[in-house]
Amino acid sequence: MSKIVLVTVLKNHKDLDILLKHKWYRIPVFYMPKRKADYIAFYQPSIFGKSGGSIRYYAKPVSYKILKRIEILPEEFDHPYSNDEYYKLKFKKIFKLKNPVRNKSKMRVSFGFTTLEKLKKIRNIAGLFDVNPIEDILNLALRKNGIKYSREHTFSLSNGRKFRLDFVVFCKRGLLNIECDSSKWHSIKKQRLKDSLRDKVLRRYGWCILRLKEPEIIGNIDKCIAKVKASIKELGGTLAK
Repeated sequence: MSKIVLVTVLKNHKDLDILLKHKWYRIPVFYMPKRKADYIAFYQPSIFGKSGGSIRYYAKPVSYKILKRIEILPEEFDHPYSNDEYYKLKFKKIFKLKNPVRNKSKMRVSFGFTTLEKLKKIRNIAGLFDVNPIEDILNLALRKNGIKYSREHTFSLSNGRKFRLDFVVFCKRGLLNIECDSSKWHSIKKQRLKDSLRDKVLRRYGWCILRLKEPEIIGNIDKCIAKVKASIKELGGTLAK
C-alpha cells in the first residue's frame, strides 16, 4: 500500500531552520486535515529565493503534542495567534529529496495529499495531486483572450507586510487583483474572515478585487473571463506595455 504524504508549507527561513536543526514543525489545529498521513513534505515558497517554489525535504512524524502557539514559540508572545492551538509534530530524521519537486506552473500550494512514490518520482508539483489547478485554468484563459497580467504578484506595504496576489492586471485607472478561491480552503469561516480583512487593506491602497470561485472557474471559464473584462473596462482598460 502506498504511503500517504501531507504536503505543507514552510513560511520562512526560521521555519526551515527549526525543521532542520530541531526536527519539529507546527500546524494549526483548526487547519489540520482529518486524513492521516505517514509522511510530511515541506513546500518552500518564493520567499526562499533560488530554493523557493519547490519541495526539498520530507519527514516521518514520530510523535506530536497539541500546544498553544505561545508555548511553542514563546519569543513571539505578541503574535495575533499566540493563544491558538497547534500540533507540534516531532521527527527523528529529515530526508532530502534527490531531485526537488518544482512548482513549474506556479500554482498556489497549501495543504494537499500525495503518495511517497509520487513525491520521489514526479518533478512538477501540479503532478503530485492529479488535478488541474484552478490558477492554471484561469492563466490559460487569460492568455487565450490576450489579457496582459502579472501572476504571483507581490505587493509590499511600508511596514514590511507582504501580500501574494494570484493575478494582477495594471489598468489605466487602477489596479485589478484577481483571486482564485478554492472551494475547500476558502469555504472555511476563519479563512473567509482573513480574505475579507486582506481585501479591506488592499482596497485602502487603491486595489480593486475580483474573486472567482472554483466551481465557476471549472464550470464556466467564459463567464469568469467576461467578469475580468468588465472589471478591466470599468478601470479604463489595460496599460500598454
